[in-house]
Amino acid sequence: MQAKAVESERATRANGRKREGVRYDARQWAKLIEAQRHSSLTVVEFCQRRGIAKATFWYWRKRLVSAARKESGTKLAQRFLPVSILAPVAEHIEVSVDSMHVRLAGTAAARVVDAIVASIGRGA
Repeated sequence: MQAKAVESERATRANGRKREGVRYDARQWAKLIEAQRHSSLTVVEFCQRRGIAKATFWYWRKRLVSAARKESGTKLAQRFLPVSILAPVAEHIEVSVDSMHVRLAGTAAARVVDAIVASIGRGA
């Protein structure tokens, strides 16, 4: 096992300098991260096979997830539409007919009054 590590270290160095890795842009990192998710490999195994630094993989994964969350939050806020209120909601409604007084409260009060008036109009 130790021999493999030494051989690997030699392979990554040329003229005493560390081998420079390939640079990926955000789009390429997104593809790599997606490929790892769909593979049966752990992040460590995936990075080793691809020659990617684990820290760099985790950095890009966090960065892309944060960007996606921020973007989806913006899209969610854009889905709301302004709503105009046609009539203010009354706190209460009072109806007086002869000696009978009815006081209704709440948001359903207007519907109750409409139902009563409709019923009276039908002669019920």
